[in-house]
Amino acid sequence: MSKTLSGTLDTFSLADLLQWLEINALSGRVTVTRGDVKRTVDLKAGAIVFVSSSRQEERLGTFLAERGVLPESAMFELLAENFVTGRNLTRLILDGKLLPRERLAEAVETLAVQILLDLFHWTGATFDFDPLFRTEDILHIHLSLRGQVLAFHGVKSVDDSARIRIGAPLPADLEARWEKEFRPETLAGSFWSILESLPPDGAAPGAIRDRFYVFNLFADEVHKRLLEPLRPFPIYDDTAQLLQAALADGGDPERLVQIAALDPFLAANFLMLANALRLEKKELVGTAREACDEIGEHGVRRFASLLTGPAFPKTPSGDRLQRFIRRTALSTAVAASHLAESFGFEGETAYTLGLLEPLGGYDLLKALMTIEFQAGPFRGLALSHFRSVFGRTLARKLNLPRTHEDVLGCDGRVHARSAPSVQLVFFAKQMVPGEQIGGEWMSDDPELADRYASLAVDPGLPERIARDASMLHEIVNL
Repeated sequence: MSKTLSGTLDTFSLADLLQWLEINALSGRVTVTRGDVKRTVDLKAGAIVFVSSSRQEERLGTFLAERGVLPESAMFELLAENFVTGRNLTRLILDGKLLPRERLAEAVETLAVQILLDLFHWTGATFDFDPLFRTEDILHIHLSLRGQVLAFHGVKSVDDSARIRIGAPLPADLEARWEKEFRPETLAGSFWSILESLPPDGAAPGAIRDRFYVFNLFADEVHKRLLEPLRPFPIYDDTAQLLQAALADGGDPERLVQIAALDPFLAANFLMLANALRLEKKELVGTAREACDEIGEHGVRRFASLLTGPAFPKTPSGDRLQRFIRRTALSTAVAASHLAESFGFEGETAYTLGLLEPLGGYDLLKALMTIEFQAGPFRGLALSHFRSVFGRTLARKLNLPRTHEDVLGCDGRVHARSAPSVQLVFFAKQMVPGEQIGGEWMSDDPELADRYASLAVDPGLPERIARDASMLHEIVNL
């Protein structure tokens, strides 16, 4: 029978855990979690054969690119295939003969040891050992140090390490903020707060109990989606056709940028890849054009080719919900680009903010379709409640700039103190109210009302927005 183990590193130390696994010659994966950060340790017959981390600076691709082991141009092409196919990055490097096995093994081992040593300083972390996970000893590095020896080096590393953040845990690491939203007591409080904000409808206790049950079902579905590893969005099927035609003609990057302007999923994918090696928020790119420049022509063509391939799923452009999402995205993007100067944004950045805005609630809408959640004000408020945490978490997974995170994570209540990017998109949505899904963005701030009135002084603005949006709708047959 397989030996399983789970617990916290506060009660069962990492040294004891690794030593127990080594003595019993066990194979499998140990996952250590603290807040938003996950680290995994793969073992084969008790020997550590691979270590990975969800932290941006501790990912293998970032590690290799930052140290010049592989050029960024090559790394973007590798990451494109890794993201789309899920193939192991180490295997891709070896199969492509981009590095000798010994050089890659040395780099992987260096990163693995640094991550392991830092783990000894983690408090408030949980771990799970999965003996059924099939580990692969690709590089034969065999980090088979005993737990006690690792512990000794871990303490010493407090003074020696300058690369990995060690010591007191960051507040965001102790517990992910979004995880707190799904605690039973938090969900109960959120349910009653939403209910109390609505006018009394005379619902019987049984009906309220049913509402509470469905609310928790919805929360469970949202939580499950947040826990899923991030992969590229399936692009629209007609986008795939446009990309295939562009690639057949040589894959002009400008043409690929223009195609991305018609598909929020493709634009988000380009940004995800372009920012995959970036550690600082101020260095993140925010438009499809910037993303393509960052990735490089070869990497962009490779990524586009993989996204259009038959093995990668596509989003049906004829689906009713998908048509609403796309129409909303394009109309809001056009309106935002027309308002960009008034809010201090460049046109393409404003367009991108409007284009990506629906993605903050996209998965929530799909989650609603999996459960019998009765339509009405309560469902609308439940959707708004989870939109903020979902949108912000998604933006962080995609590694988007803060301006984009503010938009995707907006809960729909906008005021004069809201971030400029949020106000921009709010006004853009007001310019095209007939193209919006529901009325989830709203404001009762008189200061915003006055500002909107000043924008409306130009009588030709709504007409220009409607004309330009209509042109895009015709291109994609909306």
